[in-house]
Amino acid sequence: MNTGSPYCIEIWNLVFIQFNAEEDGSFRPLKARHVDTGMGFERVAGILATTKNFTDYSRPPSNYNCDLFTPIFNRITELCGIEYGATMPEIPQKLSAEEMRDVAFRVLADHARTLSCSIADGILPGNEGRNYVLRRILRRAVMYGRRLNLAPGSFVKLVEPVVEVLGQAFPELVAQQEIIRRVISSEESAFDRTIDRGIQLFEKLAQNAVGSIAGTDAFELYDTYGFPLDLTQILAQEKGLQVDTAGFEAAMEQQRARARAAQKKSIISVTENDETVQATEFTGYFWQEGALYDVTLLEVVQSTDAMYAIFDKSPFYAEMGGQVGDSGWLHIDGQRLSIEDTNKSPAGQFLHKLDSAVSCDYLKTYVGSKVLLELDSKRRAAIERHHSATHIVHWALRKVLGDHVRQAGSYVGPDRLRFDFAHFEAIKPHQLTEIEHLCNERILANESVRWYETDFNSKPEHCLAFFGEKYGSVVRVVEIGDFSAELCGGTHVRASGGTGTDQAGCRFGHRCGHAQNRSPGWRSSP
Repeated sequence: MNTGSPYCIEIWNLVFIQFNAEEDGSFRPLKARHVDTGMGFERVAGILATTKNFTDYSRPPSNYNCDLFTPIFNRITELCGIEYGATMPEIPQKLSAEEMRDVAFRVLADHARTLSCSIADGILPGNEGRNYVLRRILRRAVMYGRRLNLAPGSFVKLVEPVVEVLGQAFPELVAQQEIIRRVISSEESAFDRTIDRGIQLFEKLAQNAVGSIAGTDAFELYDTYGFPLDLTQILAQEKGLQVDTAGFEAAMEQQRARARAAQKKSIISVTENDETVQATEFTGYFWQEGALYDVTLLEVVQSTDAMYAIFDKSPFYAEMGGQVGDSGWLHIDGQRLSIEDTNKSPAGQFLHKLDSAVSCDYLKTYVGSKVLLELDSKRRAAIERHHSATHIVHWALRKVLGDHVRQAGSYVGPDRLRFDFAHFEAIKPHQLTEIEHLCNERILANESVRWYETDFNSKPEHCLAFFGEKYGSVVRVVEIGDFSAELCGGTHVRASGGTGTDQAGCRFGHRCGHAQNRSPGWRSSP
């Protein structure tokens, strides 16, 4: 009976964290299980503020009534000349003018906090994944700012009160506030240039509409001009129009389907009970060219398009963290069989992809037997050069562009490296030159590369580890000289100079024909 009532607010919602949903539709029990109540500090503070310490129940409860939002609301008032009225809509579909203004206040304050905290944590607005979520949040806030007649460039001015309110509890906001302002200002300025074109399109659609805005048109406003659906609905409502939300969702699903079709996934089922699986022991951090490694063949797995061999241990690196899987050969019964790639199962088994010409039944007769593995050492050496180079590039980017730069993805292969990161503006030519110079300088210094395992809480203070990433209790630290330290499970050269040399020892700090082995200044693609 309380559905839709502004006097009914959720303060406690139990969520039982118990399973991990696998790609095949099964649910795997988590090692750590807990209950999340969802009762945050602001919910409690908002109820106390609304009810005046449980003495007055005349007003609808709201998180936004707590003092954490007051300085932000005051700054919005300074910018637009309108005071926050603390009204709560009784009929969300039919907002009064005052209720609409208060909704805009809340959206601006909430979104300013979300963006500031996210950017301080190294997540920047972008075109994909969580980065695109931030971009949509910022655009939504700017659109609501227009509802209060805020001048272009006003949203970034809310960063200061956000830092004022939250900075003591979250010191990273204080340390990163200049970067936060620059990022938001750049994004806001870019979106301001598209808002007017989007509004012009909406006005044209509204003039020709008969009762409602088509779902495909609403999706175009969203996809091309960044108009959130709820904002399009508000604009339409003011003109007495509806929005075909079903058509909008259909257009959205079509876009998702196109994205899914562009992805190729292969699910390999190894076992149904992870607890009985013997994880593969990786023995390949230290290796010798042409060496043969004694291992035991544990299992042969046939999928729809390939066959995989599993051993008790392996010098082959399984594709992880952007580094591609190793290739090489399996020596068995006098034969030298090709291993094309190496992947890793969720249970920790290394899946060695074999040449399709090999008979599965033939290989299964050797399960439990000792066999020999040979690593493609020339290919591994090239991969290691590029992986160590990504660490050097990462360090140089942070030194030149700022500490907000963090690895958002990478490709480390035998032919090239790619380092993905988010930055709020294009890299300037002089910055790119400085990045390349720093990379080549560290390569020429030929500083030692070291790695070791330690407890997560015991890692060096300068070691890069980012909030939100998944780390175990024991982590592997990779250090280059005294300038770079990152948590990394990949394979690396023994000294930074190795990233600029081939097997013959040729130096590639200059423009030469060996493009595949050039230093990261030449091969990086940030």
